[in-house]
Amino acid sequence: MDTVPLDPETRRRMEATITHAIHTRCSTLAEAVAEARGLARGRQPHLAPDTVEKALTEILKAQGAYAPPPELIEHDGRPLVPATAEELADTPAYAMRFNESGKARRTGWEYAAQLAAAQLVRQLQASGFVLMRKPPAPRHTAGG
Repeated sequence: MDTVPLDPETRRRMEATITHAIHTRCSTLAEAVAEARGLARGRQPHLAPDTVEKALTEILKAQGAYAPPPELIEHDGRPLVPATAEELADTPAYAMRFNESGKARRTGWEYAAQLAAAQLVRQLQASGFVLMRKPPAPRHTAGG
């Protein structure tokens, strides 16, 4: 599989977006990174997400604004783990097919719900999002 290289003009624009945010403080660094990521995806939609993330890391390091991601993220004392694309797609697909009480919505769009959810997941992944989930709660043992 051939990888599409990052266009120098796209990289220059990404760098300008982040530099502007750092020096003017008109937006947060996270907003500027998200904007630079979106700019790269918009100008070069076939770029691999890793290519965009590598360029962002290089730009942030050059600006002295890079902070490595934390090794472990916890919630309620339990580590969070990355959700799979399938898990992520199943959740909105379920919400589109069933109401809050679990009763099926009679729309005839069950297949379309799965397609829409899958497209949403692809777009989130292409934009660099990572969704974390709590691991299952430990099993309860009664009477030990």
